[in-house]
Amino acid sequence: MLIAGLGLLEVVLLVGPAFAVGVRRRRRDLALVAVAGGDSAQLRRVVLADGVVLGVLGAVVGLLLGVAAAFAGRPLMEQYVFNARFGGYRCWPAALLVLAGVAVLAGVLAALAPAWTAARQDVAAGLAGRRTPPPSRTRWLVLGVALACGGAALAAYGAAQTSAAVILTGLILGELGLVCCTPTLIGVLARLGRVLPLAPRIALRDASRNRAAAAPAICAVMAAVASSVALGGYLASDRVRQADTYQPILPTGHLLVNPEHSTRRPTLAQVTAAAQEKLGTDAVAPVQTVACAEAGSGYCDVTPQLPPTQVCPWQPGDVLSASQRRQARADPRCQFAELTRFGPWVQSWVDDGAALPLLTGADPAATATAAEVLRAGGVVVTDRRYVHDGRVTVRMTPSDGGTPITADFPGYALPAFVGESRLLLSEPSARSLGLRVSSVGWVVGTATPPDRQQQERFTAALRQFGPMSLSVESGAAPTDISPVLLLLAAAAGLITVGAAGIATALAAAEGRAELSTLAAVGAAPAVRRLLAICQAGVIAGLGSVLGIVAGLGTAAIVLFSVNRQYATDWPTPAPYPYVVPWPVLGVLMLVPLVAMLGAGLFTRARLPIERRLD
Repeated sequence: MLIAGLGLLEVVLLVGPAFAVGVRRRRRDLALVAVAGGDSAQLRRVVLADGVVLGVLGAVVGLLLGVAAAFAGRPLMEQYVFNARFGGYRCWPAALLVLAGVAVLAGVLAALAPAWTAARQDVAAGLAGRRTPPPSRTRWLVLGVALACGGAALAAYGAAQTSAAVILTGLILGELGLVCCTPTLIGVLARLGRVLPLAPRIALRDASRNRAAAAPAICAVMAAVASSVALGGYLASDRVRQADTYQPILPTGHLLVNPEHSTRRPTLAQVTAAAQEKLGTDAVAPVQTVACAEAGSGYCDVTPQLPPTQVCPWQPGDVLSASQRRQARADPRCQFAELTRFGPWVQSWVDDGAALPLLTGADPAATATAAEVLRAGGVVVTDRRYVHDGRVTVRMTPSDGGTPITADFPGYALPAFVGESRLLLSEPSARSLGLRVSSVGWVVGTATPPDRQQQERFTAALRQFGPMSLSVESGAAPTDISPVLLLLAAAAGLITVGAAGIATALAAAEGRAELSTLAAVGAAPAVRRLLAICQAGVIAGLGSVLGIVAGLGTAAIVLFSVNRQYATDWPTPAPYPYVVPWPVLGVLMLVPLVAMLGAGLFTRARLPIERRLD
């Protein structure tokens, strides 16, 4: 929601350069109205009325696109989603109202800025078509710096308090502060451009003279790039975090085969033949679990029991103070995989050692020792805390209220394993607990995960025994760029090209007379095309740089807020790392080059000589 709120500014800030084009066309008309006796207040009301209408239209479009982006990104940003439900998606109505107000305000201000400049123009300059650099307004720079610093401080405070509304307000204020500072930045760059060659020097000068169009265009590029970079940073961090915290069920490439019907089950030999023919492996073992001795009597919970000295003092879901969380993280009794946010849970299987290596990926030496324990009637666990004096205590609790049964068995803990925390019972130990052994399927070991076609051929070979469900362990999802992120970068690129095109076309129209003069004194025809390329580069390049800086800062604040929000939970989940979305940055860095190339291709190199009215 935070980044979607910033994305609203992408469209509404384009109102500024679009309105500037209309103002340029009406400049002479406004000047004629002034000559006919209209005062500045009347001109201002006419132009500002146009700005309000266009600003509201742009704000409405931006709001619709922003809400659509928020709904599309809901599965990725669900920690910022609250309350009401619309069309199957969750949203926060109060946040939508705030975003709507911000969108309308941003659109109106973006349209009013060039309108105010046009209404205050000199009548003679308007009739003659001359342009003069607008005076630098210190108050706008002061306001921009104050908004940027205040917004950053407010966003940092919101991140510390884990308040999404405060963070959103601070980020928007900070970005609006950058908008206010942009005209001054353009003026500074124009003064520094005196040492540049002719074309870029004229491009910077024109951007400074025509700040009413250049500044909103740069701000539109900045908003589009910032939102894409911020969302890209969050998604890249989330994908890396998921890959780092991924817990496989089986060793990579292995799969579980489960018949969906209990009748006409294939034999182990038939499953092995199908796996050897279709998957190229003969590593197949039956998978068995435990069930209540009497079918239909309910569920029987079978779990190993920790010795009292190995029990973690803090259980999942407990509300801990900061000092208690530090103690829990340092306590070795609380550092095991099964201690998750959902509580301790151990998966129970029955095995004689045949399926053990395929289920756990243990090394041959550990597998051989575990198989001996199972054949001797003992049990094997994957958590050494359950083993006390060479034995493991197992408790069976019927769900129908029957009497629990507790027994001690010879035990062995695998030193290394893959998958969830497991308890492997031997058949004698399962029967001594009053349980029966139930076959659930087969585990198949392959070197690499089988693709979709191989899976289909394998299930087709067993189709005569009824439908089969496959669970394939493919490992953690790749951390490469997602298609959603590329689409966001492409959308930001389109906005960048559009803003640069509008501002470049306006600058070309404003500088037509000067280019004609250059042509008259012998300037090469390619000067106009080179000038258009430089003008597009100023708009797209400056906006992209500001957007990348703002987007990386936004991503850092959002990730800090999320990490701080979850830092109070126990067990504490893995934090989100700060990851720079280099693929997104690479795409966005190419966008200014595309804008410059487009400006060069669509600009006429030759112009007729025109008379100038001075």
